[in-house]
Amino acid sequence: MATGDESMFEELGEVLRRVDPVPPAVVAAARESFGWRDLDAALARLTADSLRDLAGVRGGSGRLLTFAAGAVTIEVEITSAAGRLRVLGQLIPPQPARVRVDQPGGSVEVAADRLGRFAVPDLPAGTTRFHCIPADGEPVCTEWTLL
Repeated sequence: MATGDESMFEELGEVLRRVDPVPPAVVAAARESFGWRDLDAALARLTADSLRDLAGVRGGSGRLLTFAAGAVTIEVEITSAAGRLRVLGQLIPPQPARVRVDQPGGSVEVAADRLGRFAVPDLPAGTTRFHCIPADGEPVCTEWTLL
């Protein structure tokens, strides 16, 4: 049996669900975010970004990003064509791994070969993170970065 406070909170919750329901997209995003977390993954911080580090310098057409977490480094080159992105990546030290590219709209998973190389040929621009799960070793997840 509900106490007075519990009863009041149940009634208040019912009123709020009727008057101002949570939008379905918000509920879906909240549920999906639980699938993105991996508490055992080391967080790889952005240590180099050619847009920031080489601002004002003329040069190549791609953007180079470097993420580091302990002994693991993830380097990616981003190029753009027709509003879509192409990602070429390298894990250092070289190692085979599964690489999941997370964005708010979904995820894409690719394999890194024994030399640590991976590619994502068609990706929308937007907030992105890379989640690397080596065949032998600890998972590493980059911080969210706007591509």
